[in-house]
Amino acid sequence: MHEGLYPVGLMVFKKIFKIDDKDYINNLGRASMMGIHLVSGTVVGLVIGIYLDKWLGIKPWMTLIFLLFGIAAGFKNMLWEFRKIQKQGTPRDDNKDQSSH
Repeated sequence: MHEGLYPVGLMVFKKIFKIDDKDYINNLGRASMMGIHLVSGTVVGLVIGIYLDKWLGIKPWMTLIFLLFGIAAGFKNMLWEFRKIQKQGTPRDDNKDQSSH
């Protein structure tokens, strides 16, 4: 899903570190997206809260509420990416265990 978003960066990374494993590179990209999800969710919640406070004139309640919503959304998205990384790694590990028996 995220493969098309940063192909140039991945190509440079692969050349510098001489890594050919596509799953490793994809997981590395997803892991870097986890931090971006956390920060972006928090910032979006904060901005929405600030504008609602200005519009409704009830400072600081909407800012606090939407900041908490943004933090929660950021953690949810971060956990979602983490689970995708885990799912992608699971079949590969199972195949290694079966081939050794």
